[in-house]
Amino acid sequence: MRTDNPVDWHSESGETELARYPVSFATGTAASVEGRRSFRDRRRNDIEPELPGWPAGPAFSVRGLPGKAGVYVGTGVSGALAVVGGILSDLLGGSTVNPEPGRGKLEERENEVDDFPVMWADADDTARTLPWQLDPSRRPSGYTTEIVLTSRRLLVMGSGTLLWETPRDNVAEATPRRFSIGQSDFRLRFRDGSWVRLTTRVSDHTTELLGLLAGSHRRLSESELSTEQQERISRFTATLPAATAPPVLTRLPSGLVRVQSTVTGSKPGVVSESRGFVMDEDGRDATAHSGDIGQGQA
Repeated sequence: MRTDNPVDWHSESGETELARYPVSFATGTAASVEGRRSFRDRRRNDIEPELPGWPAGPAFSVRGLPGKAGVYVGTGVSGALAVVGGILSDLLGGSTVNPEPGRGKLEERENEVDDFPVMWADADDTARTLPWQLDPSRRPSGYTTEIVLTSRRLLVMGSGTLLWETPRDNVAEATPRRFSIGQSDFRLRFRDGSWVRLTTRVSDHTTELLGLLAGSHRRLSESELSTEQQERISRFTATLPAATAPPVLTRLPSGLVRVQSTVTGSKPGVVSESRGFVMDEDGRDATAHSGDIGQGQA
């Protein structure tokens, strides 16, 4: 549902916050739609003019081949072959080369090369109610949006105020979209069939958020851990600065436990940094399995 009068958010009695990450509408990465996004009804018509209260944004169009090459002006001779290869890859469905480090395989050509909808919804569908502030091209400079998952709801916050919320069970499906930089995009499909494509810009955040929604990842209390795991955490927390919040404990799909703490940054200009580890039932260091955490995370 839309929240027409943004307010500060407070959890309800018995409600637990599970995750909070920066989030935005996703952005195209194929050369034909790079840096662009569209908003469509279920017949692929443009719905931007119909979205109430939305400020004007950049017009969407798909680049032709000359336009695609123009995206890469200034690459230089050394990058020419990679540019041509990238364009051909997009035209052929991503099956030849993949010039973007960390970008996964093309999954839906019609929604990732020929077009790039980040909202797919008819009038009165849930997806149409998401706030315009999720669009980086529309929101003010310095404005931030976050997605918050609780034990009951999914919310969108804008610089500390509640912009939108829906019951958690209104999310019918949450799936990663691999054809994105760092594989950090994801799709939320609602009970009415409408959907949005969003990004956290960090693969690990997306993996954990979707896992918590699906139930493959689960937050734990320290009392649920084995004696050996509790002892390991005691040793770990003793190394953290005073007044550090208790670590976040997550049961991963493999059964391993991830321990994460956020502490004040130790270097100039670094506000905070994360410390932690993954452990087995005996409290020993363990290597996360595929699907446990995001791409490139340890």
